[in-house]
Amino acid sequence: MATNLFDFSDFLEERPQELYQSFLTDPGTRMPASMRRYYQNQFTNIQNEYIGELARQMREGKTPTKTFQSFLSEGVFGQPTSGTGMRRFTGAERFMRESPYARTSYGAGPMRQNVYAPSARWITY
Repeated sequence: MATNLFDFSDFLEERPQELYQSFLTDPGTRMPASMRRYYQNQFTNIQNEYIGELARQMREGKTPTKTFQSFLSEGVFGQPTSGTGMRRFTGAERFMRESPYARTSYGAGPMRQNVYAPSARWITY
């Protein structure tokens, strides 16, 4: 077992997939199952956003200093502590930007067929 937490943190930075999974499996994070399935499929997109952020900093002439762990904890999986001490998942905006149809593929509830096209069964003359 690692005795120095900084060494372990560096180890996780070298293994971004495992670091990402640690955020998904955190028992203090309250996240619906459909949203958890969504984020399990989003690792590549989120990692590309992180790399893009580093590239933007380099283009601006700055030295990139943000770690993947800080990118996840501040930007994607921000978890402020509420008054009760429970952490609340705040990454729902990314999930809600998906179309209703796309969210149903992760089990977010059935999309009714008549949401946009009402039934024509009761046409009166």
